[in-house]
Amino acid sequence: MLQIGTKYDYKLFKIVPIKLYHDVPQCGYRVLFDDYKAIYATDTRTLEGITAKNYDLYLIEGNYEEEDIEERIRKKQEVQQYCYEYRARYTHLSKGQASNFLLENMGDNSEYVFMHEHIER
Repeated sequence: MLQIGTKYDYKLFKIVPIKLYHDVPQCGYRVLFDDYKAIYATDTRTLEGITAKNYDLYLIEGNYEEEDIEERIRKKQEVQQYCYEYRARYTHLSKGQASNFLLENMGDNSEYVFMHEHIER
């Protein structure tokens, strides 16, 4: 088991697990290749306390749009349908939260990908 905050050196790259906050134990990863830095964080309700200034790549959860989730919850409750979105608000990062993190950390040449996006079926 990898320990949070410990740097693991695999010669070609290094990995540093970072603590995330979900309804089950979870971690994200800083992945370092020489001068290239990436961060992967999904299945978390917050990125509070985590910084990743000027990384090259951000793979960050953007599970839902805040303005849409309440409407989806309301519609599903009206027909007494299972509502994944109710739990998602408290266990996953919204695109707004992810965007705030990105704006605080990205540099001019950084790239990002929203991960773990909710898709209505």
